[in-house]
Amino acid sequence: MSLYSISEQQAEKVAREFLQQQYSMIMVEKTFLEDEGRVWVVEALASLYDDKRKINVKVNARTGSILGWQ
Repeated sequence: MSLYSISEQQAEKVAREFLQQQYSMIMVEKTFLEDEGRVWVVEALASLYDDKRKINVKVNARTGSILGWQ
């Protein structure tokens, strides 16, 4: 049973807006559901000047709130 109420595109938008607080360029590489459909994981490549890193942002699939990032 899928528990999400926000779409994949909405989860990507939430993650982008979150990452734009610290990074100038964000490219979403992959988005998928985990934890039995409760969490969207947005894998993004983010950069600030010459510092590039891959960041995973976890978004609550029901509410759209940020659960964490690494």
